[in-house]
Amino acid sequence: MKEFIEIKGARINNLKNINIRIPQNKLTVITGVSGSGKSSLAFDTLFEEGKRRYLLFSGAQFMVDSKQHFENMDSSILNQIDDYIKRKRYRLVNSILILKNGRIVFEKYYNRFNENSRNNIKSIWKSILSIVTGICLDKGLIKSIDEPIREYLPEFARNLHPYHKLITIRHLLTMSSGIYWNGGIHYHCPMMSQMMRTNDWTAHIADIAMDSVPGTKFEYKEWDVMLLSALIGKACRGTAYDIAKEYLYAPLNIKSDEWPKSPCGFSYTVMKGEENSDLSARDLAKIGLLFLSNGSIDGKTIISSDFVRRATTPSFINVSIGSSTGNYSYGYLWWLFPGKYVCRGGGGQEVNVIPDKNFISVVQATVTSSSKSYDDINENILRTAIK
Repeated sequence: MKEFIEIKGARINNLKNINIRIPQNKLTVITGVSGSGKSSLAFDTLFEEGKRRYLLFSGAQFMVDSKQHFENMDSSILNQIDDYIKRKRYRLVNSILILKNGRIVFEKYYNRFNENSRNNIKSIWKSILSIVTGICLDKGLIKSIDEPIREYLPEFARNLHPYHKLITIRHLLTMSSGIYWNGGIHYHCPMMSQMMRTNDWTAHIADIAMDSVPGTKFEYKEWDVMLLSALIGKACRGTAYDIAKEYLYAPLNIKSDEWPKSPCGFSYTVMKGEENSDLSARDLAKIGLLFLSNGSIDGKTIISSDFVRRATTPSFINVSIGSSTGNYSYGYLWWLFPGKYVCRGGGGQEVNVIPDKNFISVVQATVTSSSKSYDDINENILRTAIK
């Protein structure tokens, strides 16, 4: 999010159609003759900015513009979204939320959902786990993402395979541990089923053969996020959920039940009890806004801007997932596309952030065995709506 307050067409006392940008976190002096409107401009700006921040991040609600001021978006195209979803018969879509310049410009719910309804986030949890990792780094719980995971997970220190000892936290964040995986994008696969029959998932993963040298090959898999969550638990002497609850969800006033745990105690949401991690569309928008504002809310840093930058910088380019290939890259558990970065979860869950346009869109849907992605909503309608 741009670090200034933008005022357009202000009309106060003798000021007519004033357009200015006031930098944030800096001293700004407004001068003028008596009665010019300078004091009204200053105080009204402070009031509106304070209200905006309170509504955005206190958890009350986002700034909803009752006058349908579409913030440099084509309102005629926005009005087509509902018709498009009905025409395509996207009956599983539960919510569409669009923010421009911090304002909700479109919010629509289906299937009896509303702004308080929580939806399965699926693998969006991975991007949230990335944020939790960054918080651990900021607080010194983790020294560096280039630390070997064996420093936290002794199963990898005593393993005889030399490649296991080379795996670092960075490799887990970028899905490049090199541990063998043949489950594709699916977590309901024989490899996962075999692991879930054991009592120590970390030890089970440590016994799996290596497929490649760590850091040389991207392979979307569950092993890496499981190990990352286990490592965070060891680092904080608790669970990844404990960090998320106190340092991410609480400041953003996001409500979530405790994430389910593996038999050996680390947080993992893609299993029985995964509904505990469900979030509302507005909760997901807050995650997008946090990254759009470079990790800080109301002058308080939740996660360092450096980690936000690195998380949304490609670590691997032209990656593939399952049978799908495309013009996308991968950062620290975030999907990267030209001009935007994305949290994605199975069944059509998406948070799209386009920094240059101060734009965020959220799509939520019911997950079924025939669920699909709803990329066309973003590409065919939302992108064309941005001026």
